[in-house]
Amino acid sequence: MNLRSASWLEKKLSGKRVLIDSNIIIYLTDEVPPYADLARGVFRSLEAGRFSAVFSLVSVAEIICGPLRKGYDAAAFRARDYLLNFPNAECPPVDESVITAVGSDPRVKWERLRAADALIIATGLVNGVDGFLSNDLRWRGAVIEELLLTFDAPG
Repeated sequence: MNLRSASWLEKKLSGKRVLIDSNIIIYLTDEVPPYADLARGVFRSLEAGRFSAVFSLVSVAEIICGPLRKGYDAAAFRARDYLLNFPNAECPPVDESVITAVGSDPRVKWERLRAADALIIATGLVNGVDGFLSNDLRWRGAVIEELLLTFDAPG
């Protein structure tokens, strides 16, 4: 497995508005090797204002469900509050405009996505992101390459 460099990611994210997918957040919160260091760098760069981000409320729900299942309610609520209040990021509502966007953008092969992923991507599109940061294999087959940043380098 070849990983992108932190400097490559920072350059690609600089000045952009990016939707950050659930898996990137989980890499940070759960310290998932070998991705935790890259996720930490992304969040430091976001906090410093080098780019802005959108977190889908669907992702926030996915993040808090893991600790809730294990009985770690306080940790779940800390994670929720962390994301809802993160500097230079917003968590816009999943409303009728997001539902209407599902299936409407030809740069996305919607039929390849789970419903939750379709809502996450549509949230980004409705909220004017320049791209998506995700390591989800399904997204690689569904979102055009120009819109998708991953931690894994090709090859």
